[in-house]
Amino acid sequence: MSHMLIIFIAGFIASLFGTLIGGSSLVTIPTLLLLGLPPHTAIGTDRFGIMGVCLAGWYQFHRKKLIDYRIGFTMAVPVIIGSFIGASLCMEISEVALKWIIIGVSLFCLAFLLWNPKLGVEPGQQSAGKAKYIGGIFLAFGVGVYVGIYGAMGATLLMYILILWFGQTFLKSAGTVKIAAFSMNAMAAVVFGYNGAIAYDLAFPMFCGCFMGSSIGAYYSDRIGNVWIKRFFLVLLSILIVKLIV
Repeated sequence: MSHMLIIFIAGFIASLFGTLIGGSSLVTIPTLLLLGLPPHTAIGTDRFGIMGVCLAGWYQFHRKKLIDYRIGFTMAVPVIIGSFIGASLCMEISEVALKWIIIGVSLFCLAFLLWNPKLGVEPGQQSAGKAKYIGGIFLAFGVGVYVGIYGAMGATLLMYILILWFGQTFLKSAGTVKIAAFSMNAMAAVVFGYNGAIAYDLAFPMFCGCFMGSSIGAYYSDRIGNVWIKRFFLVLLSILIVKLIV
């Protein structure tokens, strides 16, 4: 019971900010490991529980009309395929290589966001051209593979695509990302569950905590605004880079 309470609280706190900027798994996966779960079971349990962030955020952002469904579902298909492949290959990919890839991408995005102060705060030029969507599909597929393997910061990586590639604001990207994020986490959870790598006694309370935290965070999202969400996002990026390097 104490473990269930701990992961419920961890999921609630993590999803308060995670529904806006991603990164909930940076809190929940280490918590599951500290509770004694093996690494792969911790990742599988996290994939199940984190769906609570996606579902609650999806509902709240839909009410606020902050979801671009065309882009969202365009990204959902490749991340489902990528997530299935990643989860299936989980044991065969070097974690060191993945870490340095994420560090490189995060450093680029951090520099790019600092260099362009209006990026993500004001809507950019959103081209509906075929090349734009094809590029987004390939980028989303790559994120899906990563999420299947590990998962932490998966939604944040998708927000990179929505902000830098599709020109969305932080608020719009936080809403649109819920479609693809739910899809890839659900697929990864199915694969991990099939292989017996989900601790359901912890997964369900984590789901409930994430659902409640995400509901509150998404509800107050427009009061926080794009500027502060961007500031939180930059802080999270910096923490991630330092954490991975150390």
